[in-house]
Amino acid sequence: MNPDYDPQRLDALLQGLFDEALRDSEVLELNATLLKSQSARSHYRKRLRIHASLIRQRRVETVVATQTPAPVRRYWPAALGLAAAIALLAVFSLSKKPVAEITGSTAAIWSGQDTPSSLTGPLDLISGYAEITYQSGVRVILEGPCRFEVTSATSMQVAHGRASVKVPKPVNGFHLDTPAGRITDLGTEFGVAVGSGVEGPVILTEVFDGEIEIPAEDTPRKRLSTGDSLAIVRDSGNTRLISTLEDYRIDLADTARRLPPSSGSSLEAGNLALGKPVTSPAFYAKKHGNVFPPHSLTDGRLNDSGLPGDWSFWLAPNGEAGEFTVDLLNAETIGRIDLQNTRNRTYGDRGFREIQILTSIDGIDFQEVLRAELQRIPELPPPGVEFPFESFTFPAVNARYVKLVGISYYRHPDRPLDNPNHGGGLNEIRIFAK
Repeated sequence: MNPDYDPQRLDALLQGLFDEALRDSEVLELNATLLKSQSARSHYRKRLRIHASLIRQRRVETVVATQTPAPVRRYWPAALGLAAAIALLAVFSLSKKPVAEITGSTAAIWSGQDTPSSLTGPLDLISGYAEITYQSGVRVILEGPCRFEVTSATSMQVAHGRASVKVPKPVNGFHLDTPAGRITDLGTEFGVAVGSGVEGPVILTEVFDGEIEIPAEDTPRKRLSTGDSLAIVRDSGNTRLISTLEDYRIDLADTARRLPPSSGSSLEAGNLALGKPVTSPAFYAKKHGNVFPPHSLTDGRLNDSGLPGDWSFWLAPNGEAGEFTVDLLNAETIGRIDLQNTRNRTYGDRGFREIQILTSIDGIDFQEVLRAELQRIPELPPPGVEFPFESFTFPAVNARYVKLVGISYYRHPDRPLDNPNHGGGLNEIRIFAK
């Protein structure tokens, strides 16, 4: 069974403790490791016994060699035990001081609670952004939905979601643990998106500045430098590194590297479509979690956010404008629809142009109530800033089903007409009573 701590790292910390050479950050790291792991504490006691035995052996050899009584040294083992106890007590006494704290948030919604009072155990950030700052100065910006855990003074585990990590230059060796393995900073700033595909975990990573180490295929570790980006794919215990997802280079340029300011998020009050089921004849779906299903249209997550296997917007298949239908579950009198277009993240090759809105009571017979044209989203706004919604009104109609049919879509302006990477898409639909 693999230990729940790093034995080599613990041995290095204990050697520093015995040599009285631990830095403050290392004391915090040792403290966190011992508090978390029973097996680490057993290992500590074993090392302490060995160390004390070596000290006693040195005393015996010295006495035999000199044949000179050394009454003071007979107290050394006891002094060692006392010193070790005091050292251990000092380490544990620091446990009252958290190794990391929540130092800011923007539109953050947490699972089952308000802002957590402490970073103990796994936490779920449902939506929004949170800033976690370690005592060492390491800062992590998390974007929901995100499941994470502060595991020590020098590490964090991200099971799902987006994170950007900035490590100040005096600090070295911060670890971000993911389902596809450990990412180790080498004095840097980097971003990750922890998601999944059909084959297993898919971790997108990009170095914004400096260097990191990631799990590799043919060697235990691989270094990435400023501007490098790869996806770490884990399948049946094997690690593969890929530089593109289908035809797209790995790109985390839309990752929040600073805590975004409050965007004054539009209210969802009265939105009949929120959380309602959506169906579509087809949607864009490729390997490695490049899947954009229709239920993303009513999930309340705005802008082209997300990660492999959990993107927040819908895309039609290549070359198709596409269509989808929202089921309000009950007949409602409606007269307004708000639409938030997409541009497919940094790629700018998707989004509806002309659309048709139809409604139905039974889901069989549909009547047109509106034709409209949406605006192109020309640039990717900063993280946390919403894409614009466009509002369309029409004469009140009683309907349970609302169908949107794409007539045309925006193409990437610099690509030839025969390039297949075009199609319709939409980020969010809101439906309101008249």
